[in-house]
Amino acid sequence: MKRLQDRVAVITGGSSGIGKATAIRLAEEGAKVVIADIDPVSGEKIAAQVGGIFVKADVTNADDVANMYKVAFDTYGSVDIAFNNAGISPPDDDSILTTGIDAWRRVQEVNLTSVYLCCKEVIPYMQRQGKGAIVNTASFVATMAAATSQI
Repeated sequence: MKRLQDRVAVITGGSSGIGKATAIRLAEEGAKVVIADIDPVSGEKIAAQVGGIFVKADVTNADDVANMYKVAFDTYGSVDIAFNNAGISPPDDDSILTTGIDAWRRVQEVNLTSVYLCCKEVIPYMQRQGKGAIVNTASFVATMAAATSQI
């Protein structure tokens, strides 16, 4: 038996890396997968591969975040898993001595504020259902204060 049979999973940053691998694994376990990403080419490809759907979403935009959960719910009737995975590591996020404030703000918006927006939008669905799971992912850098030059 598949452990996630008929559960609905929304994966941000789902078209590559950890998100793509998660989408494949959750689909193998029976989940209905919603790939949310800013890249429609990769997003559509992965969604087709796992038998799910793609929703174009900028996770720093509250309207896009609300829409991705609405589409998931309207399509599948529930939102059981929120896998908040979108993140960036741009080349201009470097040493604190050289990183500009715009780069700093962009990284904070994508890597942190997006988790706030996703949780804020998905929790009401889960409350109404009486169930749900939220997984907030981070790379190894989150556990190794100075693993890279990034601030």
